[in-house]
Amino acid sequence: QRRGERLTIANQLKAAADMAPTIAKLAAEHEVVLTHGNGPQVGELALERSAATFDVLGATSMGQIGYVLAQALASQGCSAVPILTQVVVDPLSEAFRNPNKFVGPVYGAKEAHALAESLNWVVKPDGEYFRRVVP
Repeated sequence: QRRGERLTIANQLKAAADMAPTIAKLAAEHEVVLTHGNGPQVGELALERSAATFDVLGATSMGQIGYVLAQALASQGCSAVPILTQVVVDPLSEAFRNPNKFVGPVYGAKEAHALAESLNWVVKPDGEYFRRVVP
């Protein structure tokens, strides 16, 4: 998915379909491991499911992205196996005092600061935009 694009399944499917031929060509001659970020998707899910915790939202988005990538690669005759991972986080980590993981869509400064105030979010600059940050 491209920065600034709406976070839709259609855009995610298009991005996966666009990259699949290149990755399939590489996989014909090499062992390939794909990794991906999921900050925008996790943040979007958080907007839809305010009661869900970020570990559940992370797993949901990892499964969705892995499935979409595997399907796109399969359409090119390349098999793929999505793997979800889990990480143990130190509860004393500095990240809890100074969150720095960007999640969700980008916002203009005014909108970001209004959301931060109304929803008790931490927002930080991300390039020319602002985004929510979590530990």
